[in-house]
Amino acid sequence: ALELVDKFQRAGIRMFLRDFSLDTGIPTVGALAYDPDSFPHWSEIVFTAGTTSNPEKSLCRALTEIAQLAGDFENRTSYRPTLPKYQTLEEAAYLMADGPSVSIRELPDLTDANLKVEIERCVAALNRIDLEVLTIDVTHPRLEIPAVYTIIPGAHFLDHTRNTDFAQHAARTIVNSLPPAAAAHHLRRLEQLFGPRYDFTFFQAHSLELQGDAERALTLFETALTQQPDARELASIHVHIGSCLKDLGRYREAVEALDRAAAHNEELKEIYNLKGFCLYQLKQHQAAIEVFEKAIELDPGSAIDYANIGSNLRELGHLEEAVRLYKMALELDPEIEFARTNLVKLEPQLAAATGGA
Repeated sequence: ALELVDKFQRAGIRMFLRDFSLDTGIPTVGALAYDPDSFPHWSEIVFTAGTTSNPEKSLCRALTEIAQLAGDFENRTSYRPTLPKYQTLEEAAYLMADGPSVSIRELPDLTDANLKVEIERCVAALNRIDLEVLTIDVTHPRLEIPAVYTIIPGAHFLDHTRNTDFAQHAARTIVNSLPPAAAAHHLRRLEQLFGPRYDFTFFQAHSLELQGDAERALTLFETALTQQPDARELASIHVHIGSCLKDLGRYREAVEALDRAAAHNEELKEIYNLKGFCLYQLKQHQAAIEVFEKAIELDPGSAIDYANIGSNLRELGHLEEAVRLYKMALELDPEIEFARTNLVKLEPQLAAATGGA
C-alpha cells in the first residue's frame, strides 16, 4: 500500500484518503485524487472506495481503481462513476478538509487465511447492524466457474439508485430484460399492485419507444410529466420526448424539448447528440457544430460527435476541416462507416482543389 501511495505522490497527484468503514465493521477506504497539472482541462476528479477484509487491501483497491479510471483520460474519454462525480474542487471540499487522522491499523480487520472465515466474519458484521446478506448462484452451467451475485437489501449499488424503491427497480429490470410484449404485461401488473406512478408510465413509454412506436411513446412520456415526477428525472423525460419528436421528424419541437431538458440538467450528453442531429436536419449547421462541441466537452472521447461536426463542416463547404474531423473520429473509432465513406469522397476533391490552385 505504501508503495502505491508513493507512486501517486511522485507523479504529483493530490490524494485524500478517508475511513469510510462507518459502523459496518468492514474496512472501507475512500480515496479522492486529482492532477493539479491537468485538472480541469484534461482530467477529472476521481473519487473511489475500496472494501475488502483487510484495511491495507482496501486501500490498494481504492488506489488501483483510481489508476484504472484515470487511464480513461489518456484516451480522451470521461470515466463513468459509481460514487458521486465532482466537477469542481469546491464540490469535493468536504473530502479534502483537515480533520483528525486515523491510523490504518485502527480500521476493522477481518483477515483470515481461510476465505470462508472472512466471509462469515463479514456477514456477521453486517448482521450486527441489521443488514441481511442474500446470495444468488449465477454460475454458468457450461463454464462451471463458481459465481454468485450478492444483494444487501437497504444498500445502494450506485449513487443514482438512491431515493428509488423496489417497484421502480422492478420496472427498470422488466424493460431491460424482457421482450416488449411481455414487458408491457408486467408493467401493467405493477401498476395494478402499486397504483399509477410517473415511473411506471415512463417505463411503459420507453418500452414503446424501443419498439419504434414513437407516437404512442410520446403521449405516455408527456403523461409522465403530469404525474409529479422526481425533479431529478425531469431532464431524462424531456430527453425521451425530444428523441420521440426527432424520430417523428418534428425537429423544431424536438429542439425545444431538448432545451427544456438542458434547463433541468445540462450535463446529459444525450441532449446534445439529439439536438445536433435535429439542427443538422434543419440545415442550421453552425448551430449544430456548437451543440456537438458541447457533447465533446462532456465526453472528449466521443468519436461520433467529431464525425458529426465533420458532416456539418462539409455542408458549410469547409472540406479541409471536415476531412480533419473525420480523421479524428476514425482515430477514436475506426468503425464509423459514414466518416470513412465521406473521407473517400472528400479527399480526392480536396486534392484536386489544391492541385488546381
